[in-house]
Amino acid sequence: MTQGEQLTDLSYLKEMSGNDISIIEEMIEIFIEQIPEFTEEVSNYFETQNWEGLGAVAHKAKSSVRTMGMDSIGDCLEQLEHFSKGNLKFELQIKKEKGVELSPEDEKNWSNVMHETTNDVEMKHIPDLVECFLSKCPLAVDELRSNLKKL
Repeated sequence: MTQGEQLTDLSYLKEMSGNDISIIEEMIEIFIEQIPEFTEEVSNYFETQNWEGLGAVAHKAKSSVRTMGMDSIGDCLEQLEHFSKGNLKFELQIKKEKGVELSPEDEKNWSNVMHETTNDVEMKHIPDLVECFLSKCPLAVDELRSNLKKL
């Protein structure tokens, strides 16, 4: 990110709210409150290699960051969601190959990821995507706080 490059763009939020300042302020404040939860979950799920949880939080956070016009972070989360499913698929495939009986939860997950095409080469990007999200979010929050003062 270069100096002066904006991480957020409130155009969509303004359009969606009919440019109602009180709605815009409320949405930004809610988002700012959510970010610590998202970043903590991404960090914890990554550290524990909980691919299902990582994919789920990436999916949940993706729409929130895109509402704030954080397209680069949204793209990062979309890839993180996709690659996490690939990791989960890889782990479940190993269980199946070893003849391990899948739990009902694993069976449910298998039906969700069995058609994913992610491979090991793509999975190496997960640490970079996690770092992208964790490093850019505080900057985006600072930007949003600045925008709040200007509204």
